[in-house]
Amino acid sequence: MEGVSHELEFCLAQVDDFEQVMSISVNIYNGLDYLPDRYHRWLKDSSRRVILAKKEGKVVALVSVSVVDDGHTALVEGLRVAPSERGQGIAGRIQRYALALIKSQFPSLEVRRYARIGKLNPDVFTKFRLICSREVLILHFMAEELQPLLDTTIGHLKASGQEWEEPIQLAAVEVKQVFLDRRVVEEVLPGGTIIRDWIPYKPSKGNLEVLLKRGTTWMADSVVDPTVLSLCSSPYKVPAGANNFRLNIDIFGKDFLRARSQFLAQLHKAIDFLQGPTYCLIYLDKTIWSIMHSFCQTVFSLTTEIVLEKQWVLEAEF
Repeated sequence: MEGVSHELEFCLAQVDDFEQVMSISVNIYNGLDYLPDRYHRWLKDSSRRVILAKKEGKVVALVSVSVVDDGHTALVEGLRVAPSERGQGIAGRIQRYALALIKSQFPSLEVRRYARIGKLNPDVFTKFRLICSREVLILHFMAEELQPLLDTTIGHLKASGQEWEEPIQLAAVEVKQVFLDRRVVEEVLPGGTIIRDWIPYKPSKGNLEVLLKRGTTWMADSVVDPTVLSLCSSPYKVPAGANNFRLNIDIFGKDFLRARSQFLAQLHKAIDFLQGPTYCLIYLDKTIWSIMHSFCQTVFSLTTEIVLEKQWVLEAEF
């Protein structure tokens, strides 16, 4: 399906558009952009539409909309506008076109969701409901150098007897048991939402079936009565430099000791598969961000070279 709006032409993205898409995405998220890793997989996803805006045949904008929550939610991701075209309303126009297209093909859609980063204008909250917000901590390290220090740190915490809460890696059946529990949804998950690597899902059997097919490590402090949960997605390369990897760890809950134990356990498991420079992005509740930041600086001497401000999850009716 194609469409024209004034001087813009809207069309579905194709494999051959990749280089042009990358050319308008330079320095997105300070080099930590996920789009180079996801673009080709997105094109193969039958529940997703990747839309381009072109001007005189050249790509000037992109947005992706996927259908989640058992067909009731449109998730808007990957918005890009060429630097030379920003400030002209193209972002709004391509999103309106994409949402109209996805609604026409999936009539059961009821709401649209967005995950945003940074400061938001106050008028945003007149148009959208705030589902939740979280802080982001970014750590940069060489995997080979961090691994022995990580082993030592975990060993010391376990030996202390009081500073370590042993995480439980959840099997598939336990994931469903824990993440569909009403108390967990209401008291542990931020805004009653499962957020994996920027993507917000409502807790449902259908969403969990989808998520369990993806490379994710699920942890909890308890299967029976959990207070802290965490997810770690598979690492992927980012444009920040040659062979730089990005690793995402989502932490739910406000107990620092349990959150720290799961962060360290998730990182320890993931680092076995990493080599070279790695950016680890940790998403967590604002009440424990400062103490987690101080811990990483003190124990690992890690600095935050790149800063991404608060993550927001927003929702609106169609």
